[in-house]
Order: sequence, then C-alpha cells, then structure tokens
Amino acid sequence: MNLEQQVAALIDGAPDDASRKSVAEIAPILRQLAETLPQMTYYICQSPQGEWVVTTLQHQQNPKLEISVIYAFTKVEDVSEFNGGALANSLAIEVPIVQLLFYLLAFSELDRIVFLNDSQNLDRGQEVSRDELEAAISKQLQPVPGSELPPDIC
Repeated sequence: MNLEQQVAALIDGAPDDASRKSVAEIAPILRQLAETLPQMTYYICQSPQGEWVVTTLQHQQNPKLEISVIYAFTKVEDVSEFNGGALANSLAIEVPIVQLLFYLLAFSELDRIVFLNDSQNLDRGQEVSRDELEAAISKQLQPVPGSELPPDIC
C-alpha cells in the first residue's frame, strides 16, 4: 500500500463519523512524517499474547528518567539480530507506517518509536517521539493568523 492508501485505510477504519473527521484532520501530518522514513511498512515485535513489545529505557545517570519505545525493523530477519537476540522469541508482524505513527499518538504509554532502517547497523535508528508528533499536529490544527472570523460577523 502506498501512503495515500494507508491514510485512506486509517480514516475508513475509524469507528464513527466524528473519529473519521478527526483522523482526516491529522492525516496530512502522519503522511508528512511517514515521507521522512524510507519504508512503507515495518516489522514490530509482538508478544505471544498479541501485545506489541514495548521496551523501557532508563537514563544511565538518572534511573528515574524513563522512556517507553517500540523498535521498528525494516526486515523480519533483523528482529533476531537486534540486541544480541533479545527479541528473537517475539513474533514479528508487518505494520503500515501510517498506522504505526497513529499508534504512537493513540497509546499514551508509548513515548517514541525507533526505526532501525539499516540492517547493517542496528545500533542506530531514527527516532520519532510522541512529543514531536503532538507538536506537529498542534501546529497544523492551529488557525492561521488573520483567518478567524470577526466577532461581529452576524
């Protein structure tokens, strides 16, 4: 599926008209962010219970600082190679990039997704944070200055 098809599927999959409208409003941001990534789909690790594998990382100097991440792989084979095989027992499922970015927004317990785009170097990834995504959406949804209707329009 190309990005337009992924966006259309995300909008069509919303449970009601209000949700479809909301998803349609943020769709340009999801598409724009997806365009910065090299893949149309990524592999995400899933537990035997069907839950996505979320990794909690702690800051070395301050263990109270934690972030929750999901790793996204370009190839299913990369899952078993990553981090000395720590995720080798996980099931890897393929997820469209637009849906993956939407999940980052939808799941409040998730702080970021790390996209591991280079199979030769799984120690470096491209991060997309929830804060970055929320800021882009807030900026998109703010009215353009001067476009507001005057209070005495009626």
